[in-house]
Amino acid sequence: MTKNNLIVFVLTIGVFSILNTEMGVIGILPIVASTYNIEISVAGLLVSLFALAVAVSGPILPLLLSKYNRKTIMIISLGTFFICNVISAFAGSFWLVLVARVVPAFLHPVYVSLSFAIASSSVSEKEAPKAVAKVMVGVSAGMVLGVPVMSYIANLFSLEIAMLAFALVNLIALAYLCQLKKKCLMALSSKF
Repeated sequence: MTKNNLIVFVLTIGVFSILNTEMGVIGILPIVASTYNIEISVAGLLVSLFALAVAVSGPILPLLLSKYNRKTIMIISLGTFFICNVISAFAGSFWLVLVARVVPAFLHPVYVSLSFAIASSSVSEKEAPKAVAKVMVGVSAGMVLGVPVMSYIANLFSLEIAMLAFALVNLIALAYLCQLKKKCLMALSSKF
């Protein structure tokens, strides 16, 4: 695998992990409601407030964080998703789960926009659309696979195991990002 393909692969895995976290909770809302003894409409705040955080931070945070190192921002983003998913797995109250879901949502547009920008700049101008399309596969896969897979895991095992599955996918993406060789990191190391 060439260094450019490796970068695009890692970005795709990262985007998949974030979208999996975002969308996967939809299929487990009834289990969340039952676990925390709340109405399903209240459990739905896990989806709506996540989306609101993405909408609010989308036009602002990528610009504000553009002066910082790309790799650092991406590691912080994936690390935040990982930690917050672990917190969600062991939270004793719904409100803690809600906070642990909303906090990383603010970094969602930062990671995704960086992934598209890095994918397009890590290859030739002619190959840029193909690289961006490959990262988009991570978006699509996270949306399409997140709901049924997490619902299956939660029903087969438990809500906690499903939340830990979100965290595991984030950790895998984070590990791939951290393991990129020095030559591959040059595309990541510059600013936006």
